[in-house]
Amino acid sequence: MDLATSPLDRGFAKLPIPFGWFAVATSDEIVPGQVKTLRYFGTEFVMWRGADGEVHAVDPFCPHLGAHLGVESEVVGNDLRCAFHHWSFDGKGAVTDIPYTDVIPPQAKRGCLPTWPVTESDGVIYVWHHPKKAAPKWGVARLPECPDGDWILHSSYDWVINIHCQEITENGQDHAHFGAVHGVPFAPKGEFKLDGWTRRNMVVAEMNTPRGPMTGKIDTTAVGPGQSMVEYIDVCHVVQAQQVTPIDPEHTHLRWQMFTPPGISEGKARVTQARIRDLVKQVNQDIPIWNAKRFQEQPMLVKGDGPLLAYRRQYARFYQFDDPEPDIAAA
Repeated sequence: MDLATSPLDRGFAKLPIPFGWFAVATSDEIVPGQVKTLRYFGTEFVMWRGADGEVHAVDPFCPHLGAHLGVESEVVGNDLRCAFHHWSFDGKGAVTDIPYTDVIPPQAKRGCLPTWPVTESDGVIYVWHHPKKAAPKWGVARLPECPDGDWILHSSYDWVINIHCQEITENGQDHAHFGAVHGVPFAPKGEFKLDGWTRRNMVVAEMNTPRGPMTGKIDTTAVGPGQSMVEYIDVCHVVQAQQVTPIDPEHTHLRWQMFTPPGISEGKARVTQARIRDLVKQVNQDIPIWNAKRFQEQPMLVKGDGPLLAYRRQYARFYQFDDPEPDIAAA
């Protein structure tokens, strides 16, 4: 991963890391018996998958004598065994075995190793990040219902980008850039609605295709700051599962999984492939700009820029670490 930063102060280092569910791995990256150290949110944690298939995540240092649990540790059954003295921990952070004593202190049995809430959905592993360790406030979004059976995973992509995570999803509200950067013939028009922790965008956009301009619908449901489901419905039907995970305030890991309906014709498959290729091209057009731009705290906006301020007002809720629930609002 290239984590190079500009010598200029771009304003991202001062931004907090939001709370929420964030993708940290795909399901096939953590196999049963595997231990992995992951570095996100300006810190790190240790993840493993037990023999029963469940994934767990804990803080990295053993509470006994401080060994790093991601170094030379192993999975025994469903538990993580520290390499230093072979203390074993379950997914709740409780000590389950100390091989050289019959007496496990009550505090250790109750759970002495801080844990991270983990959930797995549609082939992606998420952890709940909150700087004050508050419990999860919502569940992860699932793929929308497929009209013709089960979605087929077409392809996956990921990028590490030198920018704060807020900027990546804000980009979707920046209507004017679609023409300037991506060559969309007309600025997209649509609705923008907020409901608690969820943001819903429905955009109708004009697109250039080999057969000439056409109108397509882009339907986005974003739950929290780290996850969105985007349906592209035009000459083909594509679902983009997007995850935006902060590595630190200045670096973000962006993941996409692209899904298509089953049983599409050969001709429709070629069109779908071209559509996905164009979407990947667009993010690759955005990345050089993201890698060098500055956070504009008070942007000079004009008519046609899109609902950027409404987006920022909702996103600010993910920085209010003592706030129990959001207001329901619409814009």
